[in-house]
Formats: sequence, C-alpha cells, structure tokens
Amino acid sequence: MSELSELIEINRNIENQNREIIRLLKVIAGEKDDGDDWEYVPPMGAGQTEELPDAAYLVTSPQAGEVYFLDGTDIFRLSIKNNETVIDNIAGSGQTDNFKLQEMIANESVKRNQSLEDSTVILSIENCTNLPETLRVCYQQKAKNVYLPWSSMTQLVGAPDILMKVLKLDFYKTEEQLIEKLFKEV
Repeated sequence: MSELSELIEINRNIENQNREIIRLLKVIAGEKDDGDDWEYVPPMGAGQTEELPDAAYLVTSPQAGEVYFLDGTDIFRLSIKNNETVIDNIAGSGQTDNFKLQEMIANESVKRNQSLEDSTVILSIENCTNLPETLRVCYQQKAKNVYLPWSSMTQLVGAPDILMKVLKLDFYKTEEQLIEKLFKEV
C-alpha cells in the first residue's frame, strides 16, 4: 500500500471514530439519533467489541501502588505489592503487555505513598488505538477521570463539548507531566 493510500485509510478511520464518539455522546446525553446513514468501521486490526457486564468496574478507590487502565475493552488493575507487579484483568479474560506507563505510575505512587484519585483511568498511547470505544467503556464502567496522551486528542476532533462534562479528560504531553498532574501537592 502506498503512503498516500495509508494516509487516506488513516483519515477514514479518524472520521469514523469521530462519528462514533458523537453518536455515543448523543446516546449518553439521551438525545435521539438524527438518523445519519453511516456505519462505524473500526480501524484496521481492531477486534470486535464484546458487551461488557453492567457492573461498574471503574468505581474505584485505589490504594497506593494501584493503577487502573484499559487495553481494548478489557479493564486491568496493575498493583505493586512487595516490589512485584501484579496485573489483573477485572472485566475479561485477555492479557496485556501495554502497561509500562501504568507500572511507572504505580511505582511512583508507592514511592510517594500516595494513591490516585477515585475512579481514575490512565491510558498510554498504546491503549488509545480505538479511543471512541475506550471512552465508551470508561463511561459505561463509571470512570470519572481519564488521563490521555496529548497525541490522542486528534481522535476527538469534532466531538461535542459534552464529552468533557461526562468524563473528566486530562491530556498529558510527557510522562513527567502526567506524574506532576497525578501527584500534585495539595
């Protein structure tokens, strides 16, 4: 595939993701679908999504050393206990190897003996490949704060302002900036 073809495909995926974000936000806000005649097509390589149970897995009060994150539609809890990293899939059966950032934050949490805010989700660039679906899961599972890499902001172009009211989205440019935001002195 030529570079131009790849760029066109990426652009189509972004447009479809933006439409899906808008559709989901209308559903969340209780607005009636205006009958747009388009179908959401997940990005290349994205797996089929499965329905999540009604339990609110992201209504959490993490302890020091605990970080919650998503990889696809699976919800994970990463814990540091006795200098050992433990990863639990709390809403599915899949595994992940995209947890470097979350492990760093959990270690920082232990080092400072400070936990993250309640119902907080940390996403890395690897966790944001299908952002509309990820945000749907965050909303459905009652997350309140979602930290996203700055580069994922392009997937939200054209999304309605209500998105910021439904979920508190906080963007970070670097890992150091994220740590400052998470562990700011009160």
